[in-house]
Amino acid sequence: MLVPVRIRIGVEVVFDFVCPWCCLGIETAVSAFRGRTDVDVTFRWRPFILNPGLPPGGADLTTWLRGRHGSDDRAQRLMHLIEIQGRSLGRSLHFDRIARVPPTMDAHRLIAWASSRGDCTSLVLGIFDAYFRNGADIGNPVTLAYIAEQHGFDPDLALDFLAGKTMIGTVTSDQLSAQKAGINGVPSLIIDGLAMTGVHDARVLNRLLDTALTAALPAGTDPGETWSVSPDQVSSCQAV
Repeated sequence: MLVPVRIRIGVEVVFDFVCPWCCLGIETAVSAFRGRTDVDVTFRWRPFILNPGLPPGGADLTTWLRGRHGSDDRAQRLMHLIEIQGRSLGRSLHFDRIARVPPTMDAHRLIAWASSRGDCTSLVLGIFDAYFRNGADIGNPVTLAYIAEQHGFDPDLALDFLAGKTMIGTVTSDQLSAQKAGINGVPSLIIDGLAMTGVHDARVLNRLLDTALTAALPAGTDPGETWSVSPDQVSSCQAV
């Protein structure tokens, strides 16, 4: 019996953990690509810290939103819009459970650490779920280590790692690479040099993947070094 050949392809994802559009877009992309029977998708997670100036304890969500959007009313309208789009994708977010906007350097460091040990896609999804559905403090190393344990990683090793400063340079370097490539909104997906920013449904995402599969790059080109950015979408978080 012949077994269909599955094509291996890498998908680079530029994102931040406090971006609700990233939560919706990434969950949708992972679900869509995992449903394919013709490809084996490997995700590479690239950090894009939206709020690098946050203090270690983060900021009160209501105060932060007011400062970012000018008024409580505008902030509430935006969150309502995000919730509507989430429901249209079959996904819910619970902003009412979130008290603070945490710094995300440690969460991105954890993903860099976990990536060196294998596939950490479920951990990325787990951190999003903990923040946007349970209001967990994902800036807290103990919280992050607990989430890591739920997704197959040793919590003691994770906590020991987070207690240091290893991979801060890696996270910072990856962000600079994205900015130099012209990315200023997340989530952004890059597949063999083709890029798309914002939240899209499975149909659009699969069309991007199909285009990447049929658009061969020149011999010797490293897809991880080839960047092409589509125009910013309404459904994306912008850098401060």
